[in-house]
Amino acid sequence: MKLFTDAKGKTWTIEVNVATLQRVKGLTGVDLTKLIDAQGETFSKVVEDVFVMFDVLTALVQPQLDTQGMTPEQFGESLDETSLEGAVHALIEAVIDFFQEGKRMLLKRAFTKVKTAAERRQSTTIDKAMQAVESPEFDQAIENVLQSMSGN
Repeated sequence: MKLFTDAKGKTWTIEVNVATLQRVKGLTGVDLTKLIDAQGETFSKVVEDVFVMFDVLTALVQPQLDTQGMTPEQFGESLDETSLEGAVHALIEAVIDFFQEGKRMLLKRAFTKVKTAAERRQSTTIDKAMQAVESPEFDQAIENVLQSMSGN
């Protein structure tokens, strides 16, 4: 079991077992056992598409939603980018924990490397974006748009 917290401070549990795997596949068509498959497309399908990720999360936490009398829409209203990132990490860790020890150890090492590389890439991307926003070219582009809007 892994936990993540939504934007409203509520903690959700992700548990991966045969029943949850079947529920997710039945409701979304996503086979979570292939989430960490290097040759598969499941990882990018789930992680890069916020709507697929939401459907998978909703299927995973459906019993919790039912217990609390919440709709999927109410659940979605409690998620933002930060909480989705936490949910993705919890999901991946829960899927890894589903497997037997030998495979689990290998997958954990691989996930740690992927996470580190992604953090470096995100940092580099943010740095580049900040440099672009702070550049004289960006200021000039804004000025050009404002002038064209005012008709001058």
